[in-house]
Amino acid sequence: MTAAALMTAAALSGCSKEAEAKPIYTFEGEEVDINLTTFLFRYQEAQTDEMLAMFSQYYGGANVWEMDLSGSGEAYGDTFKSNFGTTLEELLLAEKHAADYDVELTDEDKEKISAAAAQFISDNSDDTLTSMSATQEVVERALELYTIQDRVETKIGETADTEVSDEEAAQRTVSYIEYVPSTETETEAESESEISTEADAENTVQTELSEASTEGETSPVETEDADKTESADTEAVTEAEAAAEAVTEAETETEDPAMAEAKAKMKAMAEEELAKLKTGEVTFADEMEAVADSDAGIYASDMSFGKDDTYPDAAIIEATNDLADDTLVDHVVEANDAYYLLHVDKAFDEEATEENRQDIIDERIDEKISETYAEWEEDVTWEVDSEALALLTFDRAYSYVEEDETEVTVTSTEAEAVSTEAEPAAAETDAASTEADSAQTEA
Repeated sequence: MTAAALMTAAALSGCSKEAEAKPIYTFEGEEVDINLTTFLFRYQEAQTDEMLAMFSQYYGGANVWEMDLSGSGEAYGDTFKSNFGTTLEELLLAEKHAADYDVELTDEDKEKISAAAAQFISDNSDDTLTSMSATQEVVERALELYTIQDRVETKIGETADTEVSDEEAAQRTVSYIEYVPSTETETEAESESEISTEADAENTVQTELSEASTEGETSPVETEDADKTESADTEAVTEAEAAAEAVTEAETETEDPAMAEAKAKMKAMAEEELAKLKTGEVTFADEMEAVADSDAGIYASDMSFGKDDTYPDAAIIEATNDLADDTLVDHVVEANDAYYLLHVDKAFDEEATEENRQDIIDERIDEKISETYAEWEEDVTWEVDSEALALLTFDRAYSYVEEDETEVTVTSTEAEAVSTEAEPAAAETDAASTEADSAQTEA
């Protein structure tokens, strides 16, 4: 079992702010303690600050909390608040249903949680503790909730279907050499790489954002003249399709000459390499290694996927279907605006299959947990004071200092506290703080 709550008292500098005083959330008619709310909120904020620091650099040190990272028109700070509310509600829901799964904290659990909380209080400065509304009682309460939630979710997960057949989990491993046409200069390529890196960083941040999708259905309108108009409609659709094809052909005919030349060059290189591989005089692995010193735009690696996957591309999946181990695909495959040489290393990769089987099981467990929370939420009242929530602002900064490695852990099965000796932080460092990891499913 992973830790239900892992609190690392690393040296941390934090602005000293007074605790928010007005209750924000009401659960089943009872106000949730504002100090507990503040501690859990600041606790997660400190973790997120660490992640956002790197991303902020791409925007010249901009305040990412105020940025719209999802394109929804909402600042990330507001999204964070919304997700936090869900997280807090789920902590309380897990506690409410703990007895349903025979989950309870023993006296030994409580003693170890108390010791872990005391260690946390000892390892942090008064300024940081005030900023986070952290007291012995509040930290103990937080650890109790995390531990209970982990154990409840573990029990829920045990009810999920974990039987996954070899056929469903099957993964093949394919090596490839990829030829990517491009008309970019070296400078443009470097700029593109920088943009891509920025996009990757944004995608990492957005793991906490909710993606909304809208599905719409158009119902047919029945009229007395439906039969009469069907033929005309069909003719109109046919004309529209013909027009679309004409546009596509026109676009193809007017393709950028430079790109057309780049494509022809890359395809010819791929076909020449394939002919060499077919002779058997060189191995695919040797040619992959040689690619490292070849022209720009040629890459080599390997990937694992199943016959029903959407990754990497339908053309690649189809080309490698039903091939035996150590088989070279006999033609150049065009996919993802590039040309591929493919070699099936293992038609059934046992290691990759087992990893995929576990991924499928983990996904089913997560779905079961999410479904359970959704059912529970329907039976409780959860109220949010929007005015009080607005008082939770991101006007304080938490940053970790690696010198301090003191670690206090509460395990999910025995709530066993473990402490390691830490080197003292520098005198000018204004504090210590927390890093929390839990096996809970994030909202």
